[in-house]
Amino acid sequence: MVEGTPQTGAPVIAAVDFARRTDIMRNHTATHLLHAQLRAVLGTHVQQRGSLVAPDRLRFDFSHDAPVTDEQLAQIVSNVNTAILTDMPVTIVEKDLATARGEGAMALFGEKYGDRVRTVTVADHGTRYSYELCGGTHVKDTAVIGAFVVTSEGSVAQGIRRIEALTGSGAQRYIDRQLNILRTAANVLGTTPDQLDVRVSALRDEVSAAKRDNERLRRQIARLEFDHLYDQRQDVNGVAILVARVEPTATDTLREMTDWFRDKAKSGVIVLGTLASDKPQLIASVTDDLTKRIQAGNLIKLIAPIVGGGGGGRPNMAQAGGKDASQLDAALDKARELIRQGLA
Repeated sequence: MVEGTPQTGAPVIAAVDFARRTDIMRNHTATHLLHAQLRAVLGTHVQQRGSLVAPDRLRFDFSHDAPVTDEQLAQIVSNVNTAILTDMPVTIVEKDLATARGEGAMALFGEKYGDRVRTVTVADHGTRYSYELCGGTHVKDTAVIGAFVVTSEGSVAQGIRRIEALTGSGAQRYIDRQLNILRTAANVLGTTPDQLDVRVSALRDEVSAAKRDNERLRRQIARLEFDHLYDQRQDVNGVAILVARVEPTATDTLREMTDWFRDKAKSGVIVLGTLASDKPQLIASVTDDLTKRIQAGNLIKLIAPIVGGGGGGRPNMAQAGGKDASQLDAALDKARELIRQGLA
């Protein structure tokens, strides 16, 4: 109501937003075309399990027990757009329910229908493309739909898939956005849109090569650091003891350093600490001949709480992570003390 109070018998004006209604019609007729192509490409087991027809988009839920492959989806989209370009008429006829069913009209599972039903047919020179019972609004011919673009496909429940799509001006805006993204990405990478995949593939190879070089250099640096640390080890009655803080590195590098230690020291104990993403990491390793006197797992369990963490492992190898980086040196000092006690 704009003004006043409604009264019985008073004249009123009903108005429909034509642009909005046309967008709804486009999406609704496109839904029928989509349904037909899902059955044609995926199989006649496909049944509608829900839908949304809005001015800005359409959503269609359907029964199907497997993901729709990229190839299948591309075929479905291509077929729907071909049907749109064919400019097939959309015919609406009311008839008896029995007649419509006998003619093969698609009906919603579980829907209640009266004796008279409204049928919507999309046909090309007498060959039916889509034939459904439907009470909704539709375009008069498929060309009005414009472009058809699928924006997503996925599972929403066991055995139920969902497709979301756009038509008309919404589809055109979506295509424009994707083309702008493509052009922008191509400009950033110094190539053309049609060569973007080639450029991305080349960059991926370059990144992989750089990662390999970085890993090789990282191991070389770690080895140099380890050799320097090993020279600072303590020897107690023929047992090599190395407790040290190393430059921030990955846990895998720490583990590799303990392997190097075990290869060089015939009998020894090593405890290393470092920061990984600003979090303290500890690792301990004991040669097999000493595990009856000192166990790596027990050693780690005693020092890990100092850095606010926990961990454990085997008698000859254990590691832990923590939260308090400020206590890393204190944890290493405690490790030295425990090792001396264990070897006393």
